[in-house]
Amino acid sequence: MRIQAINTNTSFKGLFTDKSKENGGEWKMEYQPYSWEKNKDNEIGRMANKEYIDIYASKLPDNDEIFTRNTYYRKESSKDILGTESYYLNYDGTMRTPIDEKPAMNREDSLKVLHKKYDVFTDMKKQEKNRLEGKLDVLKANIKDSSDLYNQAAGRQVEGYEYGQALFQRSEGLRMMYNAKQDMDSHKSALKNNSDYLYETAKQYAKLTDSIIGSYENKDKIAKELNQLKELRESGKLIDISSRTAVRPNAPLVAALQNIRAAAEKFICLPHKIMSMGEIIKQVNPRAIEGGYNEQIVRYVENIIRKGV
Repeated sequence: MRIQAINTNTSFKGLFTDKSKENGGEWKMEYQPYSWEKNKDNEIGRMANKEYIDIYASKLPDNDEIFTRNTYYRKESSKDILGTESYYLNYDGTMRTPIDEKPAMNREDSLKVLHKKYDVFTDMKKQEKNRLEGKLDVLKANIKDSSDLYNQAAGRQVEGYEYGQALFQRSEGLRMMYNAKQDMDSHKSALKNNSDYLYETAKQYAKLTDSIIGSYENKDKIAKELNQLKELRESGKLIDISSRTAVRPNAPLVAALQNIRAAAEKFICLPHKIMSMGEIIKQVNPRAIEGGYNEQIVRYVENIIRKGV
C-alpha cells in the first residue's frame, strides 16, 4: 500500500513543527522529541531515526515517516503522519534538510501528540481495510467466473467426445476436445492464481484487523493515562520529571522530597510511565520516610529511567 499523509495545512505543535512563516519564509523546521524517545546513542529525550509507518502494525514508531518519490510536486519528500514535511528534494535539485532539535516534551504533552497521531493512524487503517475488502470481492468474483468457465469447458469436452464417436466425425470431435482441454487448463490456472491471491489477501485482512484492534487499545490506554495525569496535576499530586532534556530535570523531585511524608502520597511522572512515590520510597528503604535518604531515592529513580522498566 502506498501510504498518503493527511494534509492538515497547519503547523502542529510537538515533534516536527514548521516555523518557516515565523522565519520570514525561510526554511525552519524544529523537532521536539517525545519524553521517552531515544536516539541511536540511546540518549533519552533525543530525536530517533526516522522509521517508515507500517499500516499493519499496532503501534507507531517514535519518529514516523511517510517517504515518497517522483510525485507531481517533489522528487523526494519526507512527511510525518500529520503531513508535516521535514525534508524535500525538488526536481531542480533544491532541497531542505536542516532540523533544529529542541528539548523533549514532558510525558503528558508527548501523549497528547501521540493520541492525535493515532487518530490519523486508525483512519489510514480504515482506508486500507476498505481497499482489501474491495480486493476480496473482486477475487471472489474472479474465482466464481473461472469456476463457471472451467465447468463450461469441461462440458464442451464431453460434447466433443460424444460428437466424435461416429467415424466420420472423429476429427472434428478431437478438435473440440482439444480446444476444450486448452480452455480448461487456462481456467484452472486462473482459478488457482485467484485462489492463491484470495488466501494471501485474507491473511493481510486478518493481520490488519488485529492491528486495528491493537491500535484502538493503544489509543484508549493513552487517553486513560492523559486523564490520570490531568487529575493528578490538578490535585497537586504529580511530580513531573519526564522531560530529561530540561534544565535541572530532577528539580521537581528534589523539591518534593523536602517533605518526604507528603511526597509519599504523590505520583511521579517518568519519561515512560507513572509510578507511586510511596512504592518507590519503600523500594529504596522502608526507613527512608524517617531517614532522609533523598539522594538514594533520586538515584533509584534515575536508574529506573535509564533501564526503561
